[in-house]
Amino acid sequence: MADLKMVLKKTNDLKWKIDSVLRCSTYDDYDDLSGLDINYRDGEQLFLLEELQAIMRNLDEVRGRLTYLALPIREVSRLHKNESGRYETDGGHYYTCGSPIEALVEDGYHEVPYWVWTRLEHNEKGYYLVGCGSVEMDGLTVRVRGEV
Repeated sequence: MADLKMVLKKTNDLKWKIDSVLRCSTYDDYDDLSGLDINYRDGEQLFLLEELQAIMRNLDEVRGRLTYLALPIREVSRLHKNESGRYETDGGHYYTCGSPIEALVEDGYHEVPYWVWTRLEHNEKGYYLVGCGSVEMDGLTVRVRGEV
């Protein structure tokens, strides 16, 4: 039976192929396919261009997620509000609006707390995790990934 580790390994094996496709498509150079030789008067080529651009965006997202998952966990800590009013880890990593964050949350659906990768935002009520309902920020357990 397949397991998560095996699927992750096989997915990681795709990363070099994704890198190759994004490089040869000129997506890495231009963030789109504008470096390709396209006949802009050919409706079929315009259709393929639009479809391939959508595919390249998705492949780039997959590459980013695989790159993120491959980063080592540098710190597991609880958040506290610093003197600037931002949430910070014990190791000094702080978050602002739009910051990606990996947090341990509970939702009443899963039987155990689980990690989510989301982003931090701010509104008139304060900071919150996108898509996580009303999670208490102060004391929230988070992980910080990156090169040590």
